[in-house]
Amino acid sequence: MIKLKANGRERVWFYAFLSPWIIGFLAFTIVPMLTSVYYSFYKIHVFNMNVVEPTFVGFKNFKYIFEDRLFLKSIGNTFTYAIIRVPVGIIVSLLVAVLLNRKMPGTKLFRTLIYLPAMIPIVGSTIVWRQLFSNDFSLLNFLIGNIGLGPVKWSSYDNAMGSVLLMSIWCGIGPSMIILLAALQNVPVSQMEAAELDGANAVQKFFHIVVPMLSPTLFYLLITGIIGALQAYAEMSLLQMPGDSTTTMTMVVVQNMYRMDGYGIGYSSAMSWFIFFVVGLITVVFFRVTNKFVYYEG
Repeated sequence: MIKLKANGRERVWFYAFLSPWIIGFLAFTIVPMLTSVYYSFYKIHVFNMNVVEPTFVGFKNFKYIFEDRLFLKSIGNTFTYAIIRVPVGIIVSLLVAVLLNRKMPGTKLFRTLIYLPAMIPIVGSTIVWRQLFSNDFSLLNFLIGNIGLGPVKWSSYDNAMGSVLLMSIWCGIGPSMIILLAALQNVPVSQMEAAELDGANAVQKFFHIVVPMLSPTLFYLLITGIIGALQAYAEMSLLQMPGDSTTTMTMVVVQNMYRMDGYGIGYSSAMSWFIFFVVGLITVVFFRVTNKFVYYEG
């Protein structure tokens, strides 16, 4: 009987400590999601902080998604961004992690410096990169000019997406590098030594031992990277480079733009659910296709 009372008290304390998260999850996640489902079937506009009487339109908001040229273009922009951003970011982070996994003087300092950009708020990073990409005075153009290369119009229509990718990859190297560095330090030394005794060189050991042992970590970075890239917003919205027109507009950028203009909250909510299902579908496909290539020890 005493044991039951003790278990009961533990259960009460458990839910008491968990309740702030549960309340926050219901209030700021579940309720807004259900509300957006309701809004997606209505035509709702907000003018001067006043909500105009909603009009039921059924599936018209979802139908118009496939007729909206700007949103269709943003889908292409989003996938272009994701296809380049995620693999390049992982490869660069892996190379940096391999270099910093060696025992060399100053390794801890370099790890700190490379991770430092991840600690800078995205607004601060954007302000710095806007100056680097400035047409009037670009530090990047000054540096490449010293090696004999001509100035680059970073904010032009053709180069805008590349500039956003450069900033995004730079900001993402640190966190990925730390995760990969931790995984590298868990690669069994015995396997590396056995391969070396068998005559394997550094490249063979890397591709036949290190990469398979890192495959769960690489798979994690791939999935989370794809999910994040398909919802990219902050870099494109804050950078706002002149001349980039619609080339850096992603799905989330367009969705937030429509929320505040004449299309209204209803159409924006329908777009949110479209993005949700696209991200979910691609995540499931990646799990099914790439999970077979992942090596789980034991």
